[in-house]
Amino acid sequence: MDKLAKLVIITCCIVIIVAFFLPWVNVESQQAGSITKVLTGKRQGNIASISGIQIPMMANSDESRLLISIAKIFFPKVDNVDKKSFMVCLIPLLALLIIALNLTIGSNKLVQLGCAVLGVLIFAVPFFKIITTDMDKLVLQINIGIGLWLILLSYLAIGMVSTIRLVTRK
Repeated sequence: MDKLAKLVIITCCIVIIVAFFLPWVNVESQQAGSITKVLTGKRQGNIASISGIQIPMMANSDESRLLISIAKIFFPKVDNVDKKSFMVCLIPLLALLIIALNLTIGSNKLVQLGCAVLGVLIFAVPFFKIITTDMDKLVLQINIGIGLWLILLSYLAIGMVSTIRLVTRK
């Protein structure tokens, strides 16, 4: 059971690292014209597909208006998006740390508890934000991409498997 659990956790971590490079959001404008141009700096209907790796680059470039507009939808009170955008790089780094810990001291109670809590929280907080944000009435149509869903579900799986490992310990 423990070997299977480690394999599932390591597989989920690899999925997280790969999904970091897949599209997280697809953005389309529902209204063409000056409103979209002001929000994003672009006029076309299909504006962007944004992956996790692109977030810090976009937030610190000429295209920062698009990313700031998206960030304001989910986090209206956020400031300094350009500086905080680098925190998204913690997602694959955390997956690498989980792999390292599971290969070395993965049977440790604290490691299992930490992975359980972290996995469930990393899933629950963004998932709650996604389902409670009314995205139907926006000028920008935000569609959550496969990359973000894979990351969230993989962290949930890590949390659940770690919880099972912790509970079924001998």
